[in-house]
Amino acid sequence: MRLLTLLLAGLVAVGCDSADKAAPQADQPKVDAGDPNSVDAAAGGTTPEADTETAATAEAAANGVDLAAYAGKYPFDKVGDVTFFDQPAVKTAIAAAIPDKTVLGWVMGERGGPSAPIEVKNGKVMSWACEQHNCGDHQWTVLMDPAGKSAEVCYQDAAALPGKTRWYRAGSAPETREGTCQL
Repeated sequence: MRLLTLLLAGLVAVGCDSADKAAPQADQPKVDAGDPNSVDAAAGGTTPEADTETAATAEAAANGVDLAAYAGKYPFDKVGDVTFFDQPAVKTAIAAAIPDKTVLGWVMGERGGPSAPIEVKNGKVMSWACEQHNCGDHQWTVLMDPAGKSAEVCYQDAAALPGKTRWYRAGSAPETREGTCQL
């Protein structure tokens, strides 16, 4: 019985090895070991998010604005002597997305409040902030493409819409969704 088990285990191992060798290599993702978005260069793979972020950053650089440069900084930190919300592309995209002047004032930081460091998430530059002493019930998130061409804004005011958020995009009516703006 022991001999039979060993023989079967050997056949399975040989079969698996043959299948691995027969697998087409064309389906394997291309990896640039010098690319910081390559997640596991040793294993030969990247994530779809890394690929999206790399393409978006390349497009942004080609257009002269790269909002991804703000990643790791707070919205009030400057990159090239300009804060995130003072960037003309950011101002224009957010104003185009939000028709409500009160919401626009909160999102653009006219009333201040705590904020998190900016990050790049799924190819978008993301900034989150909230009303001081009321973060759980009054918060917002801005998602920008790195070139600054478009913005999506999540706005939550629990007093006005309990348990829901309002999403704004240029050219679209505001959309109501469940949850918060903490993505």
